[in-house]
Amino acid sequence: MPLKVSSESPSELAASLKTSATASKPSFVVVYASLVNGKSWCGDCRDAESFVNSKFASGEDVVKVVYAGQRDEWRKQDNPWRAAPFKITNLPTLVKVTAEGNFEKLVEADVYNQRKLDAFVGF
Repeated sequence: MPLKVSSESPSELAASLKTSATASKPSFVVVYASLVNGKSWCGDCRDAESFVNSKFASGEDVVKVVYAGQRDEWRKQDNPWRAAPFKITNLPTLVKVTAEGNFEKLVEADVYNQRKLDAFVGF
């Protein structure tokens, strides 16, 4: 599953993920802190990136990547990624959308824990 940066709004992305999820293949999006000089300002995001890239490097489906904002944007309570349906509270967050439309999350250091990442993704 190649990773692709998405510029969709949270509501557009949620609809897209729900539409593409099937019983045998959920949809995924990873939410990172935005980039500064080509690198995320968030240390956990930098640590998680290679694990996420490796996990989804092969395959046919696209895994979307979104950036929740610079440090000051992210910390605002009205950041659109903090609202439903994503309700992101920490970065990075890997979101899995099931065929039933459920949003499940793997958060912060768990994203770069290979055992937890493998179990969450399911392959």
